Amino acid sequence: MLRRRREQPSGATAIAPAFEDFHAWVLSLPWVVERPYSVETPGIRCFGVDCEPLARRQVWLLTGLERQLDAHGLGLAVIVPADAAGDIEGAGLGRIVSPMPRGNALMAVSCDSLAGRAELETVVLSAYCCALS
Repeated sequence: MLRRRREQPSGATAIAPAFEDFHAWVLSLPWVVERPYSVETPGIRCFGVDCEPLARRQVWLLTGLERQLDAHGLGLAVIVPADAAGDIEGAGLGRIVSPMPRGNALMAVSCDSLAGRAELETVVLSAYCCALS
């Protein structure tokens, strides 16, 4: 008997069950908004802080990058100050991809190196706190 493989629609990536609600969790954080991203790069989602009381408006999180290297399917990157980026890289939880304006760095988070959802949330919340400070 031949069995047909179920194919995923193009552009879709399977996300591990523990991470299925990740985007909803991110959007539940105060002052987090999803920002539009280029139509030439489908699947990438961009999140920022838009906090009028603190006069903060900054992109801090991207998902959907380098999915083939990420078993969880998130393809996560954060924007943090350069010193925090060094700490994250030193802990083996990510790598610096590019310098950013105002002394920040774009970090590719190594989701495969994380122990689980709680450790992922710790890295993400650290980037969120940096964006608000």
